[in-house]
Amino acid sequence: MSSMKYDPIRLDADRYPFVMTVAPRFADMDMLQHINNLSLAEYHEEARIRFLGEVFGKSFLFSKRNFRLLVAKAGYDYLREAHYPQPLEARVAVGRIGNSSFDVALALFQDGHCVCLADVVLVHVADAGPAPLPAELRTELQIRPLRRD
Repeated sequence: MSSMKYDPIRLDADRYPFVMTVAPRFADMDMLQHINNLSLAEYHEEARIRFLGEVFGKSFLFSKRNFRLLVAKAGYDYLREAHYPQPLEARVAVGRIGNSSFDVALALFQDGHCVCLADVVLVHVADAGPAPLPAELRTELQIRPLRRD
């Protein structure tokens, strides 16, 4: 399991503003009904994409725009086993907003327990490379923080 340090508030599902349910697939488990870690990472990816669709609009992935968001870093903390066929709850929030990048904080919960954390750094890129986040994007991110109160 994990030896990495993380903020204990990350284990509280209510601190994340975005939530979606993930139904594990039969192919995601081993013979002991454990969901494999690669599948957990894929669940985080799906939750991140749906979260960004909520933040930037449903057409975010497929519409023409003058910027891109690139994943600069992704890290996972596997905290406990997840089991098939129980559904998981994916939670997502903005962890940090920088000048040209922001962090997405993700967590997967099953039966009320956090099974996996993920942190993804996204960089705002224009034609010339990394660029400051536009004010309208920054505003949309600021209203979806990981709640620390």
